[in-house]
Order: sequence, then C-alpha cells, then structure tokens
Amino acid sequence: MKDIKYIIADNVRLYRKKANLTQIQLAEEAELSLDSIKRIELGSRSMSLENFLRIAKALHIPLSYLIYENTADIGLSERLLNIMESRDPKQREYLLHMLEELAKGMDKFLYS
Repeated sequence: MKDIKYIIADNVRLYRKKANLTQIQLAEEAELSLDSIKRIELGSRSMSLENFLRIAKALHIPLSYLIYENTADIGLSERLLNIMESRDPKQREYLLHMLEELAKGMDKFLYS
C-alpha cells in the first residue's frame, strides 16, 4: 500500500482536475497558500485536519474521498449519498426513480 501522503496527494490532484480548478483556484477556495497546495500534491507536506477539511470542502467532496486509494474502497452508501447530495431535489427524485426502475428491470431479468 502507498504511503497515505501520496494517496492524498494523488486524490487532491485528481479531484482538483475533475473540478476544473487550477492549483491557484484551489488555494483560494481552501484559503491556503499556493505553495501549500503544490507541496500537498507532491506528497511532500502533511497537513492539519483543519486544512484537510478545507480542501475537501473546496473540492465539494467528502473527506473520505481523499484518503482511499481506490474509490471502490469507499462505502457504497457514502458514494450514493454523495451523488444524491450534489443534486437539486428534482434531480434527486429523478435519480431515485431511475435506480428503482433499474432494480425492477434487473429483478425481472434475473428472476424470470
């Protein structure tokens, strides 16, 4: 297993890029220095829990998304909750409806 600093470094970089943020923009959003973000993404700096929380908040992701090497290791309920929380109420209802319909379709396919 990789050192946790490098897992966090890779994940900060990954989610920053997914959010289409530059290192400067992430630094501004997280109220940290650009140098801090650069060192975190290189894995050459550990950070306080407060800064860890600031980065997760700035990236709009749960804190746990930064510490797992693979997203498959993140709990299913946490992944589903994150998807739902990032949507407006109408979109949530639509997603829930789609999931229910997919489940019904799978049941028909598997148990027919």
